[in-house]
Amino acid sequence: MFELLTEKDFDGFFEIMEYSFPENERRSRENQLALFSDSRYKVAGIKDCGGNVCAFIAYWEEGGVTFLEHFAVAEDLRGSGLGGKFLDEFLKDRKKPVVLEVELPENEIAARRIGFYQRHNFVLNDFTYFQPPLGEGKKGVPLKIMSLAGKLGQKEAEFVRKTLLNIYNSTSND
Repeated sequence: MFELLTEKDFDGFFEIMEYSFPENERRSRENQLALFSDSRYKVAGIKDCGGNVCAFIAYWEEGGVTFLEHFAVAEDLRGSGLGGKFLDEFLKDRKKPVVLEVELPENEIAARRIGFYQRHNFVLNDFTYFQPPLGEGKKGVPLKIMSLAGKLGQKEAEFVRKTLLNIYNSTSND
């Protein structure tokens, strides 16, 4: 159903990213493209029969953790069930702990997004987490961590937080 995207798929991938995520929650175009040369970073995608990117999951494999950094579906396909099927397919063979960041449940869209992930076996963790700025002139973002198939204990939460900060610190080149 999905395949790993490459630099040749970047324009379609980044177009979806640009309208799906606020500027503070994504890197510049140049820095996002540069991530394709980092062996820890991968982008799983679904394309239509014309080769256009329809959905993607951008993720990191670092320190025994799979971190889903960005997940989005093309605007015209939202609500079709494609995202849920894609996420389930992506997760079915994952052996490592899987985590992702979500906005605080302070509005209806954020609460619905959390509900979507909960329906796919993710759990909202209680600890505080702050995503560092993703480039010069950008602000950090208070977020929550969701983990697949159970809450993280204090040691696991600290390990995940340090792993994510290591990823962000090693890629902050804006």
